Amino acid sequence: MAKVNDTLETLEKREEFVQRKMDDEITKAKKFSAAGKKREALQCIKKKKMYEKQIESLVNTKMTLENQKMTMEVMNINRETLAAQQAAAKAMQDQTKAMGGVEKVEDIMDQVEDGMQDAQEIQDAMGREIGMPGLDADDDELLAELEGLEAEDLAKELGTVDLGAQDVPISLPNPGTKPVAKVMTEEERELAELEASMAM
Repeated sequence: MAKVNDTLETLEKREEFVQRKMDDEITKAKKFSAAGKKREALQCIKKKKMYEKQIESLVNTKMTLENQKMTMEVMNINRETLAAQQAAAKAMQDQTKAMGGVEKVEDIMDQVEDGMQDAQEIQDAMGREIGMPGLDADDDELLAELEGLEAEDLAKELGTVDLGAQDVPISLPNPGTKPVAKVMTEEERELAELEASMAM
């Protein structure tokens, strides 16, 4: 690349030199023509033509070298790019090897997926409703038992009457018989209060 640049610089200087020579011949030709010296003027024109051909050759040579220079610059860039790509590919291969390869990574990801599925199944199992041994009664049986308990509590509440300081039990009629309302007279009420006070 340095050689090409030096050659281009030399050709540039040569072209400038030849251009000056050609301009001089044009000036001379004009002077000879004005002085009526046609033969000398024609000689200057011939030299001008020679210089023009030199300049044309120099321009073509410079163009060729410029194209070569551009090609070399592109090749240098391509070489550097290729070297960078090779280094990147080597680094990627090293990283892949360090991770055990594609198959190893796939195996690990399969293990992760299996572990997450197992964890979900464990969570589902922990939250499952567990039946207690001996408590396999259906809802109808449980409801009947609950109603029985409520009936017992109601019977206990109706079996006692608050008489101030004491609860006096009152017998309930047998189920299936029609209850008979019992109204206490004034004397019976006073007697009951007297018996209650004596019991204290």
